[in-house]
Amino acid sequence: MKNESILKFDKVSFSYEEDNPLLSEVNFSIHRFSKVTIMGQNGAGKSTIFNLITKQIRPDSGSINIENNLSIAISKQVIPRSDLNLTVKEFFEKCFKEKVYDIEVRIKNILEIVNLDAPFEKTIKSFSGGQQARLLLASALIQNPDLLLLDEPTNNLDKEGISHLTKFLIEYPKTCLVISHDAKFLNSFTDGVLYLDVFTQKVEQYTGNYFDVQEQIAIRQERENKKNAQLAKTIRENLERSNFFAHKGGQMRMVAKRMREKAETAREQTMQT
Repeated sequence: MKNESILKFDKVSFSYEEDNPLLSEVNFSIHRFSKVTIMGQNGAGKSTIFNLITKQIRPDSGSINIENNLSIAISKQVIPRSDLNLTVKEFFEKCFKEKVYDIEVRIKNILEIVNLDAPFEKTIKSFSGGQQARLLLASALIQNPDLLLLDEPTNNLDKEGISHLTKFLIEYPKTCLVISHDAKFLNSFTDGVLYLDVFTQKVEQYTGNYFDVQEQIAIRQERENKKNAQLAKTIRENLERSNFFAHKGGQMRMVAKRMREKAETAREQTMQT
């Protein structure tokens, strides 16, 4: 069913450093057959989301619910040292738990998508860094998983490679979650966005193509900036009034103290938003 959730984050919190949370009680769900972009500033936790999904790391609290028997493949950033002496054919065979009898046909088709000429008997270490990145992307695509995780997949692709990958993702019949800064690429196939707010450590979920959602986020941020500016003005005014009352003595000092405490609480809240 299309609206069926296959992945759900429920109040998930995570931090690499104590007292410096990266994700704070994050909630979102991914529906079957959706194509979703992860947006956010550098350091907001986009790749961390992937690491939590693939269980390379565990959440500090909350739960991550993944549909039983859901196959997941991720385009890693670096080829393991132990794989560098493998041939191209051996490298792709290693992507599968069981023997694949049409492996050469699959390799040929997937290499066309990433626009790479890679003879089957050539060793992985003989390829350049950019070519190895294409092989890593191809190793995720060839698995045809229920959930495909792509981290900056266009970084090492030329124009033709991006065109091939875009066509592949548009036609991909399963679920895809993508991290990328390539707006045109993302807008061509995504139908939703997860926006990681680096200030609140929360994830906001939007429906729509990349450009529409980008506009929604910009409007929300402008509204938040205006609200914070007005709140900052109110805080300044309250502090000025509390200082005035503090010099009156007697009961006025208690009034001034309460006003200062209220202003300080409001200031802390603006720093967290």
